[in-house]
Amino acid sequence: HAEFTAEEAESAYLKISDRLNWQLKSRVSIIVYNSHNDFQQTNVIDMYMPEGVGGVTELYKNRVVIPYDGSHTRFKNVIHHELVHAFINDYIYKGSIKNMQNQDIVLIPLWMNEGLAEFLSSTWDANSDMWIRDLVINGERLPKLNELNGYLAYRGGQSVWKFIVEQLDTAYTNKETQAPTIIASIFSAIASASNLNDALKKSIGISLEDLETE
Repeated sequence: HAEFTAEEAESAYLKISDRLNWQLKSRVSIIVYNSHNDFQQTNVIDMYMPEGVGGVTELYKNRVVIPYDGSHTRFKNVIHHELVHAFINDYIYKGSIKNMQNQDIVLIPLWMNEGLAEFLSSTWDANSDMWIRDLVINGERLPKLNELNGYLAYRGGQSVWKFIVEQLDTAYTNKETQAPTIIASIFSAIASASNLNDALKKSIGISLEDLETE
């Protein structure tokens, strides 16, 4: 499991680093438990892990904590997913959640954080498609971005990133260009902006409200 984790972590590092145009400034520890039951009792996080949690990134020391549940596919996806959080923590919060208290730092909303982790760790599949189709068909309306909480932060956020990359990224639509990815542009703007709305205007030319409308 340790060897598999190391291989996948290196693979995830290269992909995430490329998409964000960022190199980690500090080493990230990955702690693997041999079962979900053991993982639930971890003392790395000061809480009992609920049964539905498949992994967590501890943001004070930027450590990834994951269980191996018997599925290499899920295990791989969780490694990639949690390392996205570690990158965002290192990039935007300078390696520690304590820096979120700094007024100069933009707080990444849950849909953007969990959505990007899902977008970069797995492909758009039938499960994600089902969630969004169900919202469109059976919901009274599509939720606003700030309403994408809980599991919707994962599926809804993933769908927003899918839209951003496929519809707004000229480098994605024109493979011959060597321009930085739109994800890297957005996070570069977030790192230097005072709020998320200004960062989006600077990086993709539209406001948060316009993105929601689109």
